[in-house]
Amino acid sequence: MEVKDYCKAMLAEVTVWKEKLDAMKKLADSFGSAEKEKVLPLIGQLEQEVTTAQARVDQLENECPSDWSPMKNELDDLFGTIGSSVDRAWKDLEGGNVGG
Repeated sequence: MEVKDYCKAMLAEVTVWKEKLDAMKKLADSFGSAEKEKVLPLIGQLEQEVTTAQARVDQLENECPSDWSPMKNELDDLFGTIGSSVDRAWKDLEGGNVGG
């Protein structure tokens, strides 16, 4: 796979995560203040992780190293972790399992 194609695919994933985070914020707005206080720090942490992932992809795309496999492995791990975190948080919020 070409580095540019990989970056394009990873940035598409970041876009999906951002959409889910926006949906989580809207859902959190419907919560009472106690539930909101529990969930907003989680959403903030996820946003920070997504921003970090996007910065790493941007760095890879800009540097475009000839041997990018170490960075790809790091990104694959990072994206797997963040993707799981975002999906789990979304399911918890939708299911009403706020803060737990």
